[in-house]
Amino acid sequence: MEDQASGLRNMTVPDRETARAPGRLRCIAIGSGKGGVGKTMLSVGLATSLARLNHKVLVMDADLGLANVDLQMGVDPTYTLQDVIFGSCRLEDAVLHVEKGLSVLAAAAGSPELVDMGDARRQVFVADLIRFAGQYDFLIIDSSAGIGRGVTTFLGAAPEVLVVVANEPTSLMDAYSLIKVLRQNTPPPEIMMVVNMVRTLDEGELLASRLNGITKRFLGADIPVAGVIVHDPVVGDAIRARTSVVNYASRSGPSQCLQELAQFIAAGECYARARGRLQKPFFDKLAEIGMNPEGLAKE
Repeated sequence: MEDQASGLRNMTVPDRETARAPGRLRCIAIGSGKGGVGKTMLSVGLATSLARLNHKVLVMDADLGLANVDLQMGVDPTYTLQDVIFGSCRLEDAVLHVEKGLSVLAAAAGSPELVDMGDARRQVFVADLIRFAGQYDFLIIDSSAGIGRGVTTFLGAAPEVLVVVANEPTSLMDAYSLIKVLRQNTPPPEIMMVVNMVRTLDEGELLASRLNGITKRFLGADIPVAGVIVHDPVVGDAIRARTSVVNYASRSGPSQCLQELAQFIAAGECYARARGRLQKPFFDKLAEIGMNPEGLAKE
């Protein structure tokens, strides 16, 4: 399959030994303006691919309305994020180890407690997460779709955000709306886009150009493209089999695209830009949410 890097980016992809994350834990939130664009598939596939590059990765399901990371990773959690928040178990007991280097903190669907809980519980949870996540190279946060406060709270706090967009008008405009909201944060996160569910890499590049035409015109912003994921029915087969497409069909087009995306992320170009601009690391900002839940979220 043609390397999507040609025409999307100019950089050298590191090998497995040099692809270590810079110095400290990296927190990457994945969001989308619209549901149904493959956000969770991408979160799981990216995390699996990073683990294959010998990184330690923790996936946290922050989609508290329609949580399904555990389903797509093939695990059946005894405890969830909500159990940790309300003191039913320790954070260590809720984290499931899926495979070498890859763990998940699942959430219970239809439970918005992380957003609506009191300040005391939120601060305790953040403190536990800070302590526990330090053993990982990457924290991948799979957020809800949309631009509501519960979504932008996590996305606005993360140093790096991947916005997923598909080739349909509603996805394009909703992705623009999400980018607009995130750029209202001070400072804004380092935003990159991932184009998903396109027939070819050229179609993905064209879609990225269309979105950037809108963001340049109305926001004065050029959003870099982290990767393009081509569509293949094997993705649906992998979801039904409750596993990442990277494990289910490693030679398929989507799997190769996800692995290239992981190599690009591991190279740290977006992290270097974010680190140079951000005044506070992710956990400091997340702790602020515990004391002032409205502080980082704008409707």
